Amino acid sequence: MPDSSECAVPAPAERADPRERVFVDEDGVRWQVSERPFADYDRRRGISLIFASDAAVRRVRDFPANWFSLSVEALIALSWKA
Repeated sequence: MPDSSECAVPAPAERADPRERVFVDEDGVRWQVSERPFADYDRRRGISLIFASDAAVRRVRDFPANWFSLSVEALIALSWKA
């Protein structure tokens, strides 16, 4: 079980700049990954990790703080996390 500090997501004010990555999966699909705040109408507060391609968008609310340094394979697995 991961240490809770590994899953902590810094508050927007603590981040100097939004992080974004782009990768191509094994099917040749290009994905853009970025941190985004929850929508204003969502009663929960925090940051989501958004995986966006031309055909789909996936949202991961609970993600590791080190997501930016994960391998492409680990990012793909993370994108399917419910």
